[in-house]
Amino acid sequence: MGEFISMILCRNCGSRWVEIAEWSRDGKAILHCRTCDAKEEMGRFTLGRCQVTRAELENARTTKARKDKYEK
Repeated sequence: MGEFISMILCRNCGSRWVEIAEWSRDGKAILHCRTCDAKEEMGRFTLGRCQVTRAELENARTTKARKDKYEK
C-alpha cells in the first residue's frame, strides 16, 4: 500500500494555496487562502510541507471531503 498525505484545500474556491498566515493569541493557526483571501481559525491541527507531482495534487482535489461525502 502506498503512502498518503493530507492537504488543506479552500472550501470557498477550491485552491490548494492555503497556508498558516498568522497565529492567534491563544496559539491557534489562522489559515489563509492566497487565491480568494479567505481566512479561518484552526485549533487542534497544523500543516506540513512536502513536494508532490501535479497528478497527485489533481487527485487530491477530486477526493476532497464534502458534506456527507468523503473520499472516492
